[in-house]
Amino acid sequence: MVIKSDKAYKSLTKKGFLDAPGDHTFLEFYHDDKLFVRTNISHGATHDLNDFLIGKMANQCKLDKKDFTDLINCPLSAAEYLQKLINKGIVK
Repeated sequence: MVIKSDKAYKSLTKKGFLDAPGDHTFLEFYHDDKLFVRTNISHGATHDLNDFLIGKMANQCKLDKKDFTDLINCPLSAAEYLQKLINKGIVK
């Protein structure tokens, strides 16, 4: 499985992730002004995310690979993602 970095970036920002300051491409997910998730888009926007990197990002986003790919490919909405974080006790 491969996901384009730019597709992952665009999809995550549409789902409420924000750019984090710094030299690398980090995205952060906030709820009620509190940081809950921070992930790194590896290798910038011109490269592919291989299965290993997808797994790392999924873990950083507190999801399994299937849910993470659904988050990127849009079957999993921002509201559904937030609900998953709530169900896991990550977001209160």
